[in-house]
Amino acid sequence: MHPYLIDLGRWQLPWLGEVHLALPTYGLLVASGVILAWIWMQRRAARDGIDPEASSRAAMWALGGGLLGGKLGLLAVELPWFLAHPGDLLGADFLQAAGVIWTAVLGGLVGLLYAARSGGVPLGRLADAAAPAIPVAQAIGRLGCLMAGCCFGSASSLPWAVVYTSAAARQRTGVPLGVPLHPAPIYEALGSLLLVLPLALWAGARRRRPGEGAAAYLVGYGILRFGVEFFRGDTVRGLWLSGTASTSQILSALIVPPALGAWLWLHFRPLPEEQPPLTTAAPPAVDGEP
Repeated sequence: MHPYLIDLGRWQLPWLGEVHLALPTYGLLVASGVILAWIWMQRRAARDGIDPEASSRAAMWALGGGLLGGKLGLLAVELPWFLAHPGDLLGADFLQAAGVIWTAVLGGLVGLLYAARSGGVPLGRLADAAAPAIPVAQAIGRLGCLMAGCCFGSASSLPWAVVYTSAAARQRTGVPLGVPLHPAPIYEALGSLLLVLPLALWAGARRRRPGEGAAAYLVGYGILRFGVEFFRGDTVRGLWLSGTASTSQILSALIVPPALGAWLWLHFRPLPEEQPPLTTAAPPAVDGEP
């Protein structure tokens, strides 16, 4: 594939030494997905009556929380390596990596929670505004994974298997070259657009209470991610239980049940009864009757 959209090679620059001047395809696509999600969230929030300044602040906190959460997840999964190589925490690979997607999502929710409480904005409405935008950003980001060679799939004999030939991708991600592999990033990108996005939109449109769209997103993405992990071939994502479960599968199994319970509770719990209309004043007495 094409890990670099533009590659000018390595240059010796004053004060910086040798620098690789290149535009990574992964970074460009991830940034594009984030910008698109940001714009769409702003428009949905405005339609839901949220002040644009408050929604922009919430989006900023969600983005910051997502970036931090993704890095912390990656640090946790690869803790033995980083303990042995602490200098890699400042390396380009770690700084450019999105990290663990699930912990990025949870970090983004924490950012939304802080923005909602500090700004006096309902968390459920903010989360519902963001819910459909997230799978779109994830789908675009997964195209970046395909280009970069990260999050690659296991060996496959299917006609749509992909074969990597880029030595640069091999050096950066360890992807096998010349071997037909499941296009795992494409599986997740398509699943995000065909399953998670419609589910979040449907739940948001038919919600009885704020938060239903966000809960539906968590359920849909959790189911999708659990399934896609069976087709992954990289080990950097973390394998547990003698290699039978990945980090994301464990997190999906922990998140989906309470998210589904939250959606059921929000959607089917009886709404508060409307206040009865005020009683009209009694007519004046006639012929001395009270």
